[in-house]
Amino acid sequence: MRIEYNKELKMIKDEILLMSTVTEKMLSDSVLALNSKDIELAKTVIERDDLVDAKEIELQLIVSQVIATQGPVATDLRRLASTYKIITNLERIADLAVNICQRVIEISEEIYMKPLIDIPLECELTEKLLKLSIQAFIDEDISRLREVVELEDRIDTINETIHHDCMSYMMEDPKNIHQGTVFCLIGSDLERMGDHATNIFETVFYIVTGNYIDFNDLDEAMINQTVEKLNAEN
Repeated sequence: MRIEYNKELKMIKDEILLMSTVTEKMLSDSVLALNSKDIELAKTVIERDDLVDAKEIELQLIVSQVIATQGPVATDLRRLASTYKIITNLERIADLAVNICQRVIEISEEIYMKPLIDIPLECELTEKLLKLSIQAFIDEDISRLREVVELEDRIDTINETIHHDCMSYMMEDPKNIHQGTVFCLIGSDLERMGDHATNIFETVFYIVTGNYIDFNDLDEAMINQTVEKLNAEN
């Protein structure tokens, strides 16, 4: 029974990794479409959302079946039940990539009011955070806690910069209001993606430790204390 359970758990992880790979590509392609004003690429991202939605439903059914047939308890039950949150966060990241692509199509015929620098950087950091969080789930390794917190903080800071810069452009020329608003919304979409990626790492933290921590509540002292505790346990 244990051998069968381990096979099923590996299969679930493999499927989540596949779902994550599709979602990561949607994220990067959405901003690539924005940079290049590539409407066709934007449309393919939107179409890929159906794949992610289908995978979410499939995985929910698989996990439910494993719980029903294997009767896991303690850590095993926590591990399986937590996968629901992980796949839900991945699905929401995909939805936000669709949002960005819809905005790309909306302004594709316009000349951009400013070079795109901060949005691609925010995208790069968000993708890095997502990859890190999924790898943490696959390995059940939370040793990169500090890096997760720092990445989320950098994403938040860049999003604030995008909003500030766009507001300046909109105040200088009312013609920039629509496009500036779109760029602000895209920045917010990427920031929310970062939040979902962090949620995944928080879930992994719960799987490994049995304790749930909202990383937004962590100050520097608490981060140091948590990292020191993790190092001591390892």
